[in-house]
Amino acid sequence: MLIRIALMATLIGATMTSIAADSARFYTPERIAIARGNVERHEWAQAELERILKGEPRTYLIGHEYTSAEGYAAQPDDFLWALQPPTTIPRIFPHEAIAECPVHGLEVRKLNAWHPWRLDPINHPYQVQCMMGGEWYPSNDFASGDMTSGDYPDDGNGWVAPDGRHFFFIREYAHACYTAITIPTLNALSRAWLLTGDRTYAHKCGVLLARLASEYPNHDDRQDRLWAAPYGGRHPHYEWKGGGMITDLIWETFCTEDAVLAYDAIREYLDTDPELIAYLKAKGMPIESADDLRAYIERYLLRAAAVALENGAIHGNEGHHQALAMTLALVLDDYSDTHPNSRDMVDWAYHGGGHCAYIMPNFLRTDGGGHESPNYSRIKTDFIRVARLMELVRERHPEQFDLQRYPDIFGEDKARAMFDWFIDCKMLGYYTPGVGDNGGIRPPRRVEPQNYSFIGESTAYAFAKWGDPRYARASTRADGSFFPGELFWEYPQEELEASLELPESQIVARSRLLDGYGVAILESGAGDDQRAVCLNYAATVGHRQQDTLNLEVFARGVDILPDLGYPFTWDYRWEWDANTMAHNTVSVGESQADIRQRMGNACSLFASEDGVHVVTAHHDPYPAGYGHTAQAAPDVDLYERTVLLVDVDPERFYVLDLFAVQGGDQHDQSWHGPLVEPEDPALDWQAQPGTLAGPEVEQFAQYTDRWGRTLANFPSYVKDVRTATLAEPAVWQWDYGLPEGDRLNMRLLPVGGPMEVIRCAGRSPARPADWRLDYLLARRLVEPRERSLFVTVIDAYQGEPVVQSARVVSEEPLQVRVQYAGGVDLVTLATPPGPSRTTAHRDHGVRVISRRDGAIVRDVSVGSCGADDGPEWLSGQIVGLDYAARTVDIPWQEGYEEAFTPGRAVRIFNPDRTAVFRIEDVKRVDDVLRLTLNDTALLSRGPVTELRDGALDVAAYFVYSTGHVDEATGELAQSDSLYFRGAWLGEGAEACALRGTARLSDSATRVYVDEALSADELERRFGDEVVSVWQYGIGDTLELAVVR
Repeated sequence: MLIRIALMATLIGATMTSIAADSARFYTPERIAIARGNVERHEWAQAELERILKGEPRTYLIGHEYTSAEGYAAQPDDFLWALQPPTTIPRIFPHEAIAECPVHGLEVRKLNAWHPWRLDPINHPYQVQCMMGGEWYPSNDFASGDMTSGDYPDDGNGWVAPDGRHFFFIREYAHACYTAITIPTLNALSRAWLLTGDRTYAHKCGVLLARLASEYPNHDDRQDRLWAAPYGGRHPHYEWKGGGMITDLIWETFCTEDAVLAYDAIREYLDTDPELIAYLKAKGMPIESADDLRAYIERYLLRAAAVALENGAIHGNEGHHQALAMTLALVLDDYSDTHPNSRDMVDWAYHGGGHCAYIMPNFLRTDGGGHESPNYSRIKTDFIRVARLMELVRERHPEQFDLQRYPDIFGEDKARAMFDWFIDCKMLGYYTPGVGDNGGIRPPRRVEPQNYSFIGESTAYAFAKWGDPRYARASTRADGSFFPGELFWEYPQEELEASLELPESQIVARSRLLDGYGVAILESGAGDDQRAVCLNYAATVGHRQQDTLNLEVFARGVDILPDLGYPFTWDYRWEWDANTMAHNTVSVGESQADIRQRMGNACSLFASEDGVHVVTAHHDPYPAGYGHTAQAAPDVDLYERTVLLVDVDPERFYVLDLFAVQGGDQHDQSWHGPLVEPEDPALDWQAQPGTLAGPEVEQFAQYTDRWGRTLANFPSYVKDVRTATLAEPAVWQWDYGLPEGDRLNMRLLPVGGPMEVIRCAGRSPARPADWRLDYLLARRLVEPRERSLFVTVIDAYQGEPVVQSARVVSEEPLQVRVQYAGGVDLVTLATPPGPSRTTAHRDHGVRVISRRDGAIVRDVSVGSCGADDGPEWLSGQIVGLDYAARTVDIPWQEGYEEAFTPGRAVRIFNPDRTAVFRIEDVKRVDDVLRLTLNDTALLSRGPVTELRDGALDVAAYFVYSTGHVDEATGELAQSDSLYFRGAWLGEGAEACALRGTARLSDSATRVYVDEALSADELERRFGDEVVSVWQYGIGDTLELAVVR
C-alpha cells in the first residue's frame, strides 16, 4: 500500500493541471489537493483509497460505498454500458416473493430477511446468488437474450414454481444492481480518477454515468419507468410508499446524490476524451460534443432529480433529501430562467420541503435528541453536508444568499446539543437506547467498549466548530484510534491530539437524564464491571414503536434485557416487533399503546447518590378517546415506572423495578430476556393448548378477544403456554451460555395478593419456524379502579448470584428487603395513587438503608420517603429568566443553596407541561436563587408571516405539532394532546402562553396564544420577527426532590 501511495504522489503532481480551476463545483483543485494530502498523511485515508481501488464487501442493497475501481475499469466499455440494467425492467414485485429461495425457501431469512442474495455482474450478469446454498438464479442467460433455458428461467416477468410460488430474479437483480453496483462503481471510478489522475477511471466512469442518465426515469417522457409505475404509482404492499425513480423515494436521495457528484468529478474531463463521445454517440445518444453530453446528463439526471424533489418522488429521512437538493444546487450552478435551477433547489431545501432554515430548533428536542429513533436520528448528521454545501454555494454567489435568510444550520444551541446527546445516549461504550426502530435482538454475546459517541465519525466536525475537548475524545474509539475523517475535507488531527491531553476531554459514565427525548440512563461501575439501566419514556414522531416505559439492562458488556429492536420485516410490525406486549413493559387489556401521543410522557423523579440511582417516569399510552382501547383499557390514568439501580459494591449491583398501573380490568407485565430459554421455578404449572389467545386459537390465527375485538397479534403469536399462580416470590433464571458464567435471576414479588404467571414463546410469522423468544408474563385481573403494583428484582451476575433473597415486608408503605452476601438493604418506595397523566406534583420518593453486620452503612433518601429531618421537596415560582444563558430565578429561602446543588435534577412545570433539567451552577443574587440549567428551553422557532386575532402563522414546520385547524370554524380543534399547550411564545413582558399549534403545510404552522390578543396586538409584539417557543416561562413552578 505504501508503495502505491508513493507512486501516486508523483502521478498526482503531474496531473493536477489537467483539471481546469473553474471546472468542478465541488471537486475543485483545492478540494482534490485536500484529499490527496489526506491520503499522504492519514492511515484512514490510505485505507479508503484501498477500498476505492479494491472494493469492499457487499452485504445488502445499500450501505457499502465502493466496488473495485480497478476491477470495473478493467472491463470493456460495452460491459460498463450494459452494467446499469434498463429501467424498462420493473424493480418492484409482489411482496410475498421477497426473501425466498426456490431451494431453501424461507430459511434464507436467517441470513437476511430483505435481500438474501449476492451479485457478481462481472461473472454472473443478470443473476442473483442464494446466500445459503450458493445457487445462481435465473437459470437462463438473460443478458444474451436466452429467456427459457434451465429449471428456473426468468424472462423479466418472473418464474413460477410448480407449487405456485412466484420468483422475480431479474427484477431483484435490476434493483440491486443500481443501489449496490452502479452507484458504488460510480463512486469508486470517479474518486479513483480524482486521487490518481488515471484517465481510464474517468473514461469508464463517463460510460457508466452516460448509461445511467439514459436510463434514469423522469416525470416527462420516462414516467413509465418510475419505480412504482408498474403498480399505479404505489408499492403493491406498502401502499403508503409511492414515488421513487430507479429505487424507492428514500434510497434514491443518496443514490442520486452520489451520481451527481460523480458527474462533477468528470465534467471537465469530458472535454478531453473524444473517444468517449464517439462511443456514446454510436450507442445512440443524441450528442456531438462534450457540451452535448453535459447538457444531456444535466437534463436527464440532475434536473429530473430536481423535479422529483419538488414533487415528492424523491424524499428520504430528514437530512437525505436536503443533502441531494444542495448537491444539485452546487453542481448545477444555474441561476438562469430554466427551472428547476440552483436557486429553486436552495429555496426548496431551506424554505420549502427541506425545512433547513429552522431544522434544528424544530426537529430536535431541548436536549438535542431527534424526532425519530436513535438509529434514524443519526441521519441528522447529513446536515453537516448540507451546511457545508450551503457555504460552498454562498462562496460562489454571496449576493444571492444572505445569512439571515439562509442561516448556518449549526449556529443553533440545539445543533451543538445534538452532539452531546449522541455522547450521552451511549452505554458501556457500545449500546444505545432501544427506543422505537433501533438495535435488535440476538443470541447472548459480550462486547468490548468501542466508542464514546453514537456518531463518532461525525464528531470531528463538532470539534472543529466549537473546540470542545469532549468532542475530541468522542472522535476517537475506545482503543484511542481516531475515527476516519472525510476524504475531501480537512481533518484537524493535530488539534484533536492536543485536546486529548486536556483533562476536560474525559467522558465519564454517570447516571443521566435525556428528558427532552424521554430516556433515563442509570449507569455505574467501571471497566469490566460497568452496568447500565435504560428506561424509555419517549414519544418520538418517526420510527416509533408501542414500547412505552420499556426497560433495558446491560452489564459487563452483555445486553441482559435486549429489546426486539428494528422490525425483522415491516410485515407483522405492529402485531409483533412493535407490539406493547412484546416489550418489557405493561399492557392493559392486551391493548396497544397509542403512538400518536406526543404528550403524557414525563419524568417526575431522578437522582443519583452514594450508589443509589433512581428514576420515576410515566406515560399515557391509553388516552381518553383512543377508540381501539375504549372497552379493554378504559380510564388508564396511572401508568408509571420507578427503577432503582443499587450498587452493592464496585462489582455487584441489583435492579429494583416497580410498575404501577390503574384502569381497565387486566394488567399484564411482559418480560423477555435474550434468545435463551429460562429455567422456571417449581410451581404448579398448567399447560394450555393453542396460544395465549385461547386453547382453540392456532398460532398466527385471527381471533376474537373477550372485549369483542377481532385481532391477530401477540396473544395468537405465542404458544407453548403454561400458567401458574404465584403467591410468594419466585425466581426465573436465564443462563447466557458465556464462558464467564453470566446469568440473570429475575424475582417476581407479588403485591396485593397472588397473581397469575404465564410462560410462553413465539415469533413473528416472518421469522424462520425454529426461531423463538421466550416470555414471562405476570397477570393481574382487577376490579374497576383497582391499582396493580408489579415489583421485580433483577440480578445480572457472574458466578454466584448477588441477591440471595428478596421479599415485600410492607405494602403500606411499600418496602422491599433485599438480602445479599455481607449485607441487607431495606428499600422504601413512596407510590402515590393516580392520576399520573397530569403535570401536578406527585409525592414520589425512595429510601435505601443498607446494613452490614447490623450497622447502617448507607442511608439515602430522595423525595417523599418518610424522612423526619426536614422538607422532602422544595419548590418556587420562576420570577426571572434568561433563555440565552439558560438561567432561571426563584425566590431565595434559607437552606436552598444546600439543596439546589450542581448535578441535581429540577422539574419545571405548569398545568399543561413539564420537563426536568440538571443544575449546572447555583448562585444567590440578592433575594433570588439563580440556577443555570444544562439544556436550552427552546422548543421551536420560525418567522412570522401572517397575524390574526388570537393566532399567528409561522413559516416553519413544527414537527411536534399535533393540532389541526377546525375546517368549520377556522379555530384550533379541541384536543387533550396538544404538544405545545402551555409553552411560551416570545420573551420578557411580551411573552404569552400558548394553547396549541396546528400544522398548515410542510413549511407553515399556526400558533394559537392563550390570551384574547387581537391581530394588532400580536403585530405590535411579534410582527416581522423570528419568534421562539419556549418550554417554560415566568410564573411556572420549579421543584426539587431533596436528596439526603
